[in-house]
Amino acid sequence: MLAVLPAVLIVAALVALVYKVDHAYTPALRRVPLALHWGTLLLASAVWLSGYTQLVQLWGASLAWWGSPPLRWRPALRVFCVSNLARYIPGAVWQFAGLAALASAEGVSPAAASVGVLLEQVVLLATGLALVLSVAPSFLANWTHGLGVGAQLAIAVLLIAALVIGLPRALPRVRTWAERVVKRPLPLPAIPQGPFAVYVIRGALSWVIYGVAFWLFARALMGPAAPGVWLSATAYVASYLVGLLAVVAPGGIIVREGALVLCLTSTIGAQPALILAVMSRLWLIALEVLAALVVLSADAIRQRLRIRMTN
Repeated sequence: MLAVLPAVLIVAALVALVYKVDHAYTPALRRVPLALHWGTLLLASAVWLSGYTQLVQLWGASLAWWGSPPLRWRPALRVFCVSNLARYIPGAVWQFAGLAALASAEGVSPAAASVGVLLEQVVLLATGLALVLSVAPSFLANWTHGLGVGAQLAIAVLLIAALVIGLPRALPRVRTWAERVVKRPLPLPAIPQGPFAVYVIRGALSWVIYGVAFWLFARALMGPAAPGVWLSATAYVASYLVGLLAVVAPGGIIVREGALVLCLTSTIGAQPALILAVMSRLWLIALEVLAALVVLSADAIRQRLRIRMTN
């Protein structure tokens, strides 16, 4: 349960920030029309959790590439949910340390667990960048005519295909970077071309799922005034990438929100973009904390039932 504490503290800090911003910019912020639609919010949450679960499954299955037994989705979800909250503690080492310890308790090599997450982060960065580049004209709509959706999808497909071919060849450099992060020698994975192609495609699909979830959240909060699905998804992916790269900010806090505001201001205005960015952070942390609590509670219930059955 202590792993939940950093996220709770972040939520408290963000609530305080919202309170201060609301008092400083009350006239402008109060003019932003907000009406929470609970049905759409629940749908957005379900969509986001489906994308999160898919990433957990990808990580658990990829452990076999390092000679470790694959981890089934339930224990993989427990390891991922709990250790993921440690990213809100300053210093990237805590998340990896927690992941390694929890994975080891499940019979998984700590090195395989840590490098599996690093590989997933590399693939997410690469596929996210490919998607952002393919839809970059959406951000430049005020200055250019942009590209049609079909052309943007074609660019995305070409870039992701290039990743499928190029990433396995880049793994030695990825290993060098990973060894600097975890400060220990790491083996190169034995990745079959076919399964790795599916891995990359599913990583890109996870971004799409997350983007749609964010759009639904914006609709739940702002109704028809929310940005469109294409811009919402693109802005979410771009801001998330910036947050991942900002390793000095725990969980990309503030940095990701600033990037999201920058992406959306020209379309919906600065005040609505700020509200949407801060509220989406609170929403996502709430989902992460809820997922961790549900997983831990389910484990505790199963353990009690086993004890009763044995007695």
